Parts: sequence; structure tokens; C-alpha cells
Amino acid sequence: MNSSSPLPSADVFPHPGSSLYYALATAPAGRRAALRLWLQWWHETSQIPFKIHDPGVAETKLRWWLQELQDAAQGQAHHPLIKGLLADKAAQASGNLPDWPLWASQIEGLLTLVHQTRWLDDISLQRHAQQTTGAACEGAACLLGAHSAAARQAARQLGWGLRQAHQLARIGQDARAGWVQLGIDVLQAHDVKAHQLSKPDAAQVPEGWPALLAHLHKQATDNILSGLTACRALPAAETRALLPLRVLAHLHLQLIDEIASQGDRVLHERIVLTPLRKWWVAQRVRWGLLR
Repeated sequence: MNSSSPLPSADVFPHPGSSLYYALATAPAGRRAALRLWLQWWHETSQIPFKIHDPGVAETKLRWWLQELQDAAQGQAHHPLIKGLLADKAAQASGNLPDWPLWASQIEGLLTLVHQTRWLDDISLQRHAQQTTGAACEGAACLLGAHSAAARQAARQLGWGLRQAHQLARIGQDARAGWVQLGIDVLQAHDVKAHQLSKPDAAQVPEGWPALLAHLHKQATDNILSGLTACRALPAAETRALLPLRVLAHLHLQLIDEIASQGDRVLHERIVLTPLRKWWVAQRVRWGLLR
């Protein structure tokens, strides 16, 4: 891994029009740079299992990151993203930088994913979601100044729901690439076979698909709403601090509602919200119309 590569400019990540783009825009100006670096680090590392087809190479890259985190904890960071975060004054102030075990949790979860294209049960998948995306959202909460145990738990809960929504949005795309991100027990309970997801028949919807779609939609919705409820129960300052995560939550709720309304379309193509719709959702969360 080339640690001397230049740090990407702010207009490269997140991509304009993406959900992260609109969520990041709601962060306080003084905290936005650090949050962008954290999100970019998470985006870069979480792509490794999916983009590198050789599990051995993917594992090597992830273990490099574990070593980089150990070095960074000792004040010897090498990668531009880590160095940028460590140099950010807002990240360093008042203990905003996420604890190093929170970083490592995400890499360890991704190491599991490298060798786990299918999950034996939903509980294992939920544990993985908490370890990865849940930890990523908890780290974002720290960078946003929401340090209390309740705020961090609310952010982790949102991360759990966001991961489930993301998996639903990519269920067909991932399955065609060989990644069935569902517990085998869930597939069995709804009498849907993995090959019906990886090689969907446009002329014949799996008989159990409507019930499976309803289950996945409800599961993600319930967890996101639970996280939003926890956010509203926080002191007002912490609720405000978590605005970017709340924007992401509402964007994902809108997305999975759209997916649920379109039957088996998500098995065949990616369904996304338009940038204008994303902007409008973000604005309504900002104005307090969506809570």
C-alpha cells in the first residue's frame, strides 16, 4: 500500500448527489473536514472485501490497516487519511477522536467478511453490522461532539439500521457478484434460495420474495426508527450534533420505502433516490420537519 499518495481533494469524496454528500453538508463547518476524513477512511476500507476478488490479497490489505492503526496509536501514522485526522484540530479537541479500538473493530469485522460471502444466521450478520457500520457511526458521533454513552449508543443503533437498509438496497447487485448478505436462516424461513437472488428470473418472482422483502424492510425500518428515537431522547445539544447521522437515517428510510413499493425490481437493478429528493429530505430534517 502506497502511504505517500496525495490526500484526495474535498470535491472527490463524497460524490456530489450522494446521500453522504447531503449528510456531510449538514455538519458544522468546523467539524466537517474531520468527519469527511473519517467517512472516507471507512468508505475506502469497507470496499476492500468487495473490490478485491482474491481473499488473500484483501486480507493482507486489511491487516496492513490494522498495523497502521497500531502505529497511529503510537504517534507514527503513515497513511494520509489517518495523518489528516490526527492533524485536525476539531478531531483532537475535547477527546473527539474516536478511540483506537473503535477503528480496529471495523477492520476486524471486514476481515470476517473477506471469508464470509454467506452468513449462517441472522444473529451473526447483525453482530457484524454492529462491529462495522455501527462502529463507524459511533465514531462519527464522537467527531461531531456527541460523546455521552447514550449518544454513542444511539449512533451505533442508527449504524445497525443503516447497514440493513444498505444491504436491502444492494441485495440483487451484491448477490450477482457472489455476496448473499442475508442469514441462511432468514432465506429458509421465507423459502427463498440463494440462486434466486444471484440469478433472478425476470419472468418469475420467487414465491417467498414478497414476504422476505417485507421482513427486510421492517427490520431495517425498526432499527433506524429506534436509533432516531434514541437521538430525540438525548440532550438538545447532542441531538443537534447528530444531525448528519439523522439525515442519513431519513434518506435510507425513504430509499427502502421506495424499494418496498417496487416489488422485485431491486433484484434486477439498483434503485436510488434522485439528488433533488435527497436534498429535500435533508432540508426537512434540518428544519425539524422530519425527526
